[in-house]
Amino acid sequence: MPKPRAGTSVPLPVIVLAALFVLVLVSIVAASLTRGRVAVYEPGIRGDTITIDARDGSRWQLFAFGRGILASPDTSGWDLAFRRFRVRVAGAAADLDGVPFDHVDAAPNSGYIATVLGRDTLNPAVARWYRYSMVSHLLESRRRTYVVRTRDGRYAKLELLSYYCPGPSAGCVTFRYALIRRPPSRPGGARPVLP
Repeated sequence: MPKPRAGTSVPLPVIVLAALFVLVLVSIVAASLTRGRVAVYEPGIRGDTITIDARDGSRWQLFAFGRGILASPDTSGWDLAFRRFRVRVAGAAADLDGVPFDHVDAAPNSGYIATVLGRDTLNPAVARWYRYSMVSHLLESRRRTYVVRTRDGRYAKLELLSYYCPGPSAGCVTFRYALIRRPPSRPGGARPVLP
């Protein structure tokens, strides 16, 4: 006749793994319930910092470096377009890959990617200007510097700062910009050929 067991114990590794699993679940739930801190801006123009109200997902909001925020029906000559978190560039853009905004005083000679407009085409240089947090569900700026070459041959440095209006409410894209010098001439006086 088999001997009855005095009591079965759960192996220690199983207890440790179960405790870690519960700890991870609790931290994920707690993080998703607490709202992250984000920079919020009122729509409008404050010097070199612009906040575009792009909450309407069906319309592009336009901006021109020389004229500011454009309103319908005057939509000609735009340089940047915003719809929610999407950014279009009328000309071409270059990602300066880690160069701080304040250290850029002239446009680079190369690295520009032209925007090919389509139904919902974005410029690849600025398309991923943000980081999305799966925990907080917030978009955070990567704080990268871009140079935009306009259709009329001007250059502006650009840094996208935030995606939130007061509330916070998603859809207000805030950026700062400054017009900068053209790329330096190449030896012999020839201007660089840009795409």
